[in-house]
Amino acid sequence: MVRGSYGVNKLQTSPPLIKQFNSPISKLPSMKKLLLLGATALCCLTNTYAQEYKTKLANSKDRKVIIEIDAGDVKVEGHNGDEVIIQASSGYEAPPERAKGLKPLYNSAVDNTNLGLAVTPENGGLRIEKATRKEIKYTIRLPRKVAVLYQQTNWRGGDITISNMDGDLEVRTHNANIDLTNVTGPVVANSTSGEVKVVYSNLSQDKPTAISTVSGPIDITMPGNTKANMKLRSITGEMYTDFDLGVKGSKDGMPRVGGGNNIDGTTNGGGVELQLHTVSSNIYIRKQK
Repeated sequence: MVRGSYGVNKLQTSPPLIKQFNSPISKLPSMKKLLLLGATALCCLTNTYAQEYKTKLANSKDRKVIIEIDAGDVKVEGHNGDEVIIQASSGYEAPPERAKGLKPLYNSAVDNTNLGLAVTPENGGLRIEKATRKEIKYTIRLPRKVAVLYQQTNWRGGDITISNMDGDLEVRTHNANIDLTNVTGPVVANSTSGEVKVVYSNLSQDKPTAISTVSGPIDITMPGNTKANMKLRSITGEMYTDFDLGVKGSKDGMPRVGGGNNIDGTTNGGGVELQLHTVSSNIYIRKQK
């Protein structure tokens, strides 16, 4: 502020603090600016989220993929190709520059994917295991007929979702939920405190299926013409189905078949053995609508 001749305070004019940004982009027409900025943003997003690793399985008869994850949600999706495609959707951070030439002491796995995973050949198949402590969400696309063994290695793991697979599935978790959709099995699945939900496109008659939990519910959906010999057990929970197992009672359209007992029954004249066991939760067996 400066004082004028009449004692009135006048505001001193300062040079503008912000000058017009005369970049090449600023000289483009508005629509071209938007398109260019959009393309730049898309490239940034691609670099951030579309981190991908690809490999092929050996051409062997009994191909199996073993997945061992200790933290983060995992989606396994079947496809008709012959490649294994892994994407880290979020959470991955590369090791710091200071760690160059050094190995992490967290575990013996070596990250050879730049996604925090170690992928190594094993008995004609693959082993996929975590090589970082970061909690990362992964999507793993597999040839749909391969066998899959998924193991949650500690209590930090996220949920596991498997869809569109026609091979043997074995899933073991502690506190993670198991969600299997459009699968044929056979399925061997167990969880300590997570729930197990399975939607069958068709129940394989090749081998028995066995699903068990301690405190999580079991919810199974199958085609109405499925042939199975069922062995059901829930120590403190109830069991409900809309299949004809010869036992009456109902709840919300789902006939009650027992609680605190072993129940044996057949569907459509019997077929492959289907064991469903839980300690303290309910069992639901549904016809596919």
